[in-house]
Amino acid sequence: MVMKSIKRPVSLLLLALLTACASSGAPISGSAHAPASAADASAPVARPPVDTARLPKVELTPDLLFGVLASEIAAQRGQAGSAALTDLALARQTRDPRLAERATQFALAAGNGQAAQDALSLWLQIEPESFPAREEQLVIALREGRLVDSQPLIQSVLAGKPDLAPDLFEQIARLMPLQPDKPAAYRATRTLTAGYPDLPQAHFALYSAAAEAGDLAAMNIELDRLAQLAPQWDLPVAWQAERLRKQNPDDAIVFLKKELDRRPNAGLELKMAYPRLLVGAKRFVEARQAFETLLAQYPQQPDLLYGGGLLAFQLNDLDVARAELTAALNAGYPDADFLRYSLGQIAENQHDSETAQKWYQQVAPGAQYLPSQVRLASIESQNGHLDAALARMAKLGSNDEERLQLVLIQSEMAREAKRYDRANSVLIQALKKFPHDPQLLYEHALILDQLNQPAGAEHELRQLLKLRPNDGQALNALGYVLASRTTRYQEAYELIGKALKQSPDNPMILDSMGWVLYKLGRQPEALQYLQKAYAALPDQEIAAHYGEVLWKMGRQSDARALWDKALQTTADHPQLDETMHRLLAQ
Repeated sequence: MVMKSIKRPVSLLLLALLTACASSGAPISGSAHAPASAADASAPVARPPVDTARLPKVELTPDLLFGVLASEIAAQRGQAGSAALTDLALARQTRDPRLAERATQFALAAGNGQAAQDALSLWLQIEPESFPAREEQLVIALREGRLVDSQPLIQSVLAGKPDLAPDLFEQIARLMPLQPDKPAAYRATRTLTAGYPDLPQAHFALYSAAAEAGDLAAMNIELDRLAQLAPQWDLPVAWQAERLRKQNPDDAIVFLKKELDRRPNAGLELKMAYPRLLVGAKRFVEARQAFETLLAQYPQQPDLLYGGGLLAFQLNDLDVARAELTAALNAGYPDADFLRYSLGQIAENQHDSETAQKWYQQVAPGAQYLPSQVRLASIESQNGHLDAALARMAKLGSNDEERLQLVLIQSEMAREAKRYDRANSVLIQALKKFPHDPQLLYEHALILDQLNQPAGAEHELRQLLKLRPNDGQALNALGYVLASRTTRYQEAYELIGKALKQSPDNPMILDSMGWVLYKLGRQPEALQYLQKAYAALPDQEIAAHYGEVLWKMGRQSDARALWDKALQTTADHPQLDETMHRLLAQ
């Protein structure tokens, strides 16, 4: 029932697998598009010279100026939705197409489809021949899955601005998954791309449409054609790899490996996607080999050093992990504090607490600061400086959730140092603020049991069970306290039985059941439960119970053999030592 200290696991999802996203679209052109973010939306957009004769004659009143400024400020602060509504209201008031355009862009950036459609409709009312407005109209149509209905509009846009074809077909490819009628979208795409036999983006659109329609033969043809026309263009390969990853990661791995083999000059991001896919599939050995292969080509690349180092850590190759993560830090990997925290963990695993402390002490306030401080406190406690460790921990925590977890860690540290009085005082203070927290009540019960205060332990566990009547852990703990510290064996048996129904294979509950059956004089039944518990968890406490039952059943040699085996794990366990001394002295 001992709680384990918190250690942050090594993150193995090294980075986002691929950058292409099938559910979002890129802008068609640099002049008329849906901004990717509010910041993009608020940036100046290149435009042809404005025909001021066509603009409305509107006086720049203080209210109008304030509205325009408020919209731009909101956009700069990431509030594109608010900016869109402000500009839309101003556009309706002034009939100024520039405000309608900005409202459209902001609404698209905020993902507000209805506001975007309202702003665009107003824009087209004001400037029915506006080419940028038709581009935005096309963006909205594609996002809403209306590719088939938009064929005339697409053909009109391409006829008016042929140079938009690459961006337009790339947009169509990205948004193909949003088209509801896959066969119809495929037919429409074949029609639209027929006049562009040598344009890679047109073949990407066809490839995407064929993929969505399930035409594998056409997919292979288009992919081969893309490899010929644009062998260094990674986006189509990345798009398909990401699409496959969502369906079957192993298929994505096979596909990407094949494409990289025939694209030796592919970009580094696409090459790194391969080991990342392997990581996602938990094929860590292969992923590490792939990272090391890339590191041979790019020896100082920070992301590769980071990925390779973390995988070496995962595979317990600590010397290589330390070397590569240190190199990543020196090469400027952005998340330097995560590297320092990881290097501290490596040093701890190599039993070098002094070096670990140096790394943890270098971690600045931020995401890694709290876990680093916890590890520093843990090292202090292990080195015999419990008071310093608890003082460090007492200063940490920025919210109640963190403070609760830190109290539990402080109690665990004191418990492991056998300073049950210190753990008790920490928990009493915490329970004044959080009297109904189940974790605190449970931990306090454990400490009171260690202090030989069974009545107090029972009180805390019953308080917990009022909050959670079917908590299996609390039922088992209360049953075990009653079986070990009182003679209320039948009540203990009933409580442990309820817990066992919830978790019939839990070795700790099996041990409790075996122990209470032994107390009830049902030794053969007790032996069965303890055998099963020890097979699942060869713990010294279970060995103490198991051996005592064997001893009382006249199997002293079996009990001695069991205890000797248990002592090979640790030579000092209070309960096992007490059991052996008591029985061997008889």
